[in-house]
Amino acid sequence: MLDTPRFQDAAKYEAYLKTPSGRLRSALAWENARGFLPVDTSKGRALDVGGGTGFASVQLAQMGYSVVLLDASEEMLRIAREQAATGNVAARISFCHGDVGQLPELFDAESFDVVVCHNLLEYVESPSATVCDIAKVMREDAMLSLMVRNRAGEVLKDAIKSHDWRLATANLEAETVVDTLYREPTRVFAPAEILGLLALVGLEVVSEHGVRVFFDYLGLENLTDAAYAQVFELESTLGARPEFGAIARYIQVIARRSLASSSKVAGL
Repeated sequence: MLDTPRFQDAAKYEAYLKTPSGRLRSALAWENARGFLPVDTSKGRALDVGGGTGFASVQLAQMGYSVVLLDASEEMLRIAREQAATGNVAARISFCHGDVGQLPELFDAESFDVVVCHNLLEYVESPSATVCDIAKVMREDAMLSLMVRNRAGEVLKDAIKSHDWRLATANLEAETVVDTLYREPTRVFAPAEILGLLALVGLEVVSEHGVRVFFDYLGLENLTDAAYAQVFELESTLGARPEFGAIARYIQVIARRSLASSSKVAGL
């Protein structure tokens, strides 16, 4: 995994998740994924890869899933344990300290019905290897929610918000950008790149979304509950439309592992 303070300074990341931008990213991604989850979750098993402070893990556990939260940061896991206790779901979540590169050693093939991988591929050394390892631990008909930073969103951010037009132009082709929170290099992706990674392991894409289409350009630090609800509703609507989702700050793809894809993954 790329060396980044994101995995050490968990308090800074936790604080970001409480901002309107952070809340929107987490809530929109969860809402997009939730509609594709099986209705019967009583015996389901979920993996939250690089789950950080545990937002998705808590949501899954509250639905009835038995969840494994894998993260490389002990501090992130400490915060996640607190969140799970607050949500009264600590008994449903196993907290696993480890790197995503250890997936094949940590878990048997076809172990999970749901896998969440949000904003992790930006930091791994080989996104294609990580996606392949994730596919291998998915059961037949399992669902994957994958979210990454969108290159187009970074270009627009620098052009519109920062007024750094040279940097915006450079980011059209850049492999990494400078993260605003930590000022560290962060990989960015185009939608076609993500779809290509999933196609390589035979995962079937069932839905595509953009996350945070317009909010980043409003400059709003404080929102009333009513205003946040209106922003959330419009962001959700726009993110589901391809012409708007393509320029969002994040790309989210929902994919399934079919019988045909299972055979393809087995051969990799």
